[in-house]
Amino acid sequence: MTEGLVVASNRGPVSWQATDDGFVAKRGFGGLVTALGGAMQTEPGTWVSVALSDTDREVAAAHRGEPFEVDADGSRFHLRLLDVGDHFEAYYNEVANRLLWFTLHGLWSAPYEPNGVGWPDDWDDGYMPVNARVAEAAADAAERYDGCGELLLQDYHLCTAGRFVRDRLPHVQLLHYMHTPWVGPNYLRRLPDRICDGVMRGMLAADVVAFSSPLWTAAFRRCAAELLGAAVDGDAVILDGQRTVVADFVLGVDEADLSSSAASHEVAAAGADLDAELDGRRMLLRVDRTDLSKNVLRGLRAYELLLARHPEHRGRVWHYAHLNPSRQDVDEYRDYLFACREVAGRITERFGDDALTVFVGDDYPRAVAALQRYDVLLANPVIDGTNLVAKEGPVLNEREGVLVLSRNAGATSVLADGALLVNPYDVEGQADALHAALTMDRAERSRRAASLQAAARLGAPEEWLDAQRHALRAAGARRR
Repeated sequence: MTEGLVVASNRGPVSWQATDDGFVAKRGFGGLVTALGGAMQTEPGTWVSVALSDTDREVAAAHRGEPFEVDADGSRFHLRLLDVGDHFEAYYNEVANRLLWFTLHGLWSAPYEPNGVGWPDDWDDGYMPVNARVAEAAADAAERYDGCGELLLQDYHLCTAGRFVRDRLPHVQLLHYMHTPWVGPNYLRRLPDRICDGVMRGMLAADVVAFSSPLWTAAFRRCAAELLGAAVDGDAVILDGQRTVVADFVLGVDEADLSSSAASHEVAAAGADLDAELDGRRMLLRVDRTDLSKNVLRGLRAYELLLARHPEHRGRVWHYAHLNPSRQDVDEYRDYLFACREVAGRITERFGDDALTVFVGDDYPRAVAALQRYDVLLANPVIDGTNLVAKEGPVLNEREGVLVLSRNAGATSVLADGALLVNPYDVEGQADALHAALTMDRAERSRRAASLQAAARLGAPEEWLDAQRHALRAAGARRR
């Protein structure tokens, strides 16, 4: 038998740029690609993903939807890229990025949303067919390894894929990792009943359901017990004779990748520009996507309140908000970014143009340079699966910067001792925490910075993956 690793995710490890000579492949970045892609460089493996852009679709068409090999920045991948056609809009923008994302992050405005209109059709006509298609391709890849490999499903886009895989390959070792938070039974019930049931049963087809924090594992077990009547036995959930281990695996920073980025000429140039803008002031920084869950709007209001209550910070602190535009095809995201710009405009009108800079764009070197220079880093998500920026910042930072962190971020499970924790809904509390961070004495800053750096290094991507695979092998052996 040939063992192999199969990964199935919405976004793959490679992106393409169209040129006159064809397509140029670029390796993706981040802990997920580092960990899973690294494993595929040393053992047989296939990565199944969905074509997200027109260029992706052209590449998928060029390979007729079949597996293919590609070299990207020194890494070689065996890929299966799926063009899901007309199913994509309902699968991706309606169900995954609205219905599921909003639910798992607790973002609904209860009196009005979710309104339930159209969700069943989007589920039946988009999400379920795409999950079935991905599962079929992943099962094909597993059979290539005699069905005895390990199959790792990734995130909320593929909540029902596990059931399709298990029906076809009853004995495959199957893990589903959720990079998002998880909510309790009462909030999950905001989903239509059969969608709620489908999500839970789909994920419980796996031998291991994995999260980034014990907060989310506990919530998932409660959902299984209260919504499905499953038995909970320690860290495992038992439903219809299937035993599923529900466990958390801390994901830390990819320090080698961060160090390489920080040493680049592009980061040095961006840093020089930032130093000129800082002009001797202290930097209050946030680096986020313009995602509703990131809580940018309340963070801006907290900064406004800080300057209003503590005029001694005016002219001495510069708030730099580095925002990467997210999901601008979804109405709520466009409206949210507009609201953030409005508040930013009010702040600069009130306290001066040099009090705040809101950058909206994709500039990774500038983000890295900013993380090296902050005096205070604000990461105040409403809720977050991990929040890797809260870990990357302390590792990159050169000023013993203070981290103000939402207590609802998964990262609090390891960063709580070093961070100033805040209630993400309490704007006044966040303003107080920002003032405390800016006035903190050097000894406490040093102690907290050292604690944060040590904690951020826990669960390096390779360790994170190894721990999951060890748990999967143990769970699979017990089931057999």
